[in-house]
Amino acid sequence: MSDFDEAEYREKLIKGGIDKNTAFDLARRYAENQEHSPLQLDNAKKEEEKKPASRRKTKRELTQRSVNQILQIQEESAQDADALGFIARLLIQATMPHSKPESSEWSRTNGNLTMHMMAPSSIGLPYGSYARLLLVWITTQAARNKVRVDKGWINEAEARRLELGDSLSGFMAELGLLPTGGKEGSIGRLRDQMRRLFSTAITATLTESREDTGLIVDKLGGAMVADEAELWWDTKRPDQSSLWRSYVELSPKFFRLITEKPVPLDMRVLRLIKRSPMALDVYCWATYRVSYLKRATCIPWPSLMAQIGANYPDTTRGRLDFKAKFKQGLDKVRAAWPELDATPTEKGLLLKRCTPQVSRKTRGEIPPPQE
Repeated sequence: MSDFDEAEYREKLIKGGIDKNTAFDLARRYAENQEHSPLQLDNAKKEEEKKPASRRKTKRELTQRSVNQILQIQEESAQDADALGFIARLLIQATMPHSKPESSEWSRTNGNLTMHMMAPSSIGLPYGSYARLLLVWITTQAARNKVRVDKGWINEAEARRLELGDSLSGFMAELGLLPTGGKEGSIGRLRDQMRRLFSTAITATLTESREDTGLIVDKLGGAMVADEAELWWDTKRPDQSSLWRSYVELSPKFFRLITEKPVPLDMRVLRLIKRSPMALDVYCWATYRVSYLKRATCIPWPSLMAQIGANYPDTTRGRLDFKAKFKQGLDKVRAAWPELDATPTEKGLLLKRCTPQVSRKTRGEIPPPQE
């Protein structure tokens, strides 16, 4: 018998911005999924598709498509759905900016780990949702290529070269994005974030103290994200194939950094929450943290604030704004991952052991790229 709490999940959905009627139906269908057959669940999805569009009352309400996506995430694992993605541990422990930074340098701290990013001032640092989706795509492709290296099929130099495809729309589809033009369109925003990310250098500093000697040691390591990249896309005709294939060649150190025990993710969840950098950070962080959590723990708000890239000022107002934004992101994540047992408290986030959204064991099941 499942210990799924239908009422509790319904409340999580409502907090995540879903109207009460849709939340009621979705929670009921998920509860049925605990006991019913795949055929019954398939019939439930068909009924879901028949709902009138009038149920969508505000921009915050979940669209019918999103409701179906949540059902699919809960029915089928990321592995079975061929939706397994990966992200580097360092870029979860300390994240990129959420919004456009004023400076071309950026630092985040998590305990004794500090991550520092630097980019040419004429280009700027990567930020926001698009940069995060790009990093997941890069890490996933690199992790798959690492499997081929380990099997002796290719060498590391070949593995570091990632083909971005021969059309803009094809590549954007892999990120879960639709190509749109104009000043604020997705095409221009993605190209801007790619230039920023591929021009960035990342440095990690790990500070350790030696109790026996009283000495403190700083271990530093850094890498450029890319050695080179070529982007040959037709922005006016995004579906048109180009004569040249776009690619990025990762630097050797960055390739090793992101392929060393990467954290598994569900790409379907990322696509569902892709509009919110905070929700993306919360999902990646919670997936990683829960995977090795042995007992309930409360992570202080100052610690979360120091490592997540929201960059709110360390003032009373700034801390309150960060907590409010974090809670909004958490609600979005819990709509797709109802088993996540995370409760905001006055002092911090109370995190308890629960079923990981993607099992850490999948690290050993990384599929190589399809030829």
